[in-house]
Amino acid sequence: MSALGRRRGALGAVVVVAVAATVAACGVSAEPDANRIDPSSVPFGLLEAQTTTTEASSGTPVTIYLLSGDALLDVRRSLPDDGSLADLLELVVTGPTPTEQGLGVTSAVAPGTVASVQTERGIAEVDLTESFGEIGSGDQLLALAQIVYVLTGQPGIGAVSFTLEGEPIEVPRTDGTASDQPLTRDDFAALAPD
Repeated sequence: MSALGRRRGALGAVVVVAVAATVAACGVSAEPDANRIDPSSVPFGLLEAQTTTTEASSGTPVTIYLLSGDALLDVRRSLPDDGSLADLLELVVTGPTPTEQGLGVTSAVAPGTVASVQTERGIAEVDLTESFGEIGSGDQLLALAQIVYVLTGQPGIGAVSFTLEGEPIEVPRTDGTASDQPLTRDDFAALAPD
């Protein structure tokens, strides 16, 4: 046998031994039972209870309109996935977060002023309560603008009509006129967010 043949044979034997040793090292122990390990010998942190969390649905991101001075300010909120238009308006009633309040952000839509909201043929119909009349006229204009901007920001809603205790009413617009017709964002363009 030549020197080259002997080297190949020796190299082959080394490879076979290395593979056999690797396979043997990966095998299962010959002990028939599992051994209990003393908890004091387990490294720190491995015995602590582990919790798993699942991401809860955070809802649908929506834009609501609050006030910064006498102008609308668009802010993001989360509406429950099954949230209604009434729930959306409730976010406006709830108003600014404490941080936003610290920056001077407010809402003119007071609690208890919106009785109901429904839609028909692309128009949101908002029924206001008598307490809406107790709001100053300047704040009424701001509250109406907030409601119109929030609702017309929803798919399929192009305008908003208002009633008071179920009766149609005229409401102010930023051009100084009043209307009992459905209103759009154009009716409050002077208050539009930047």
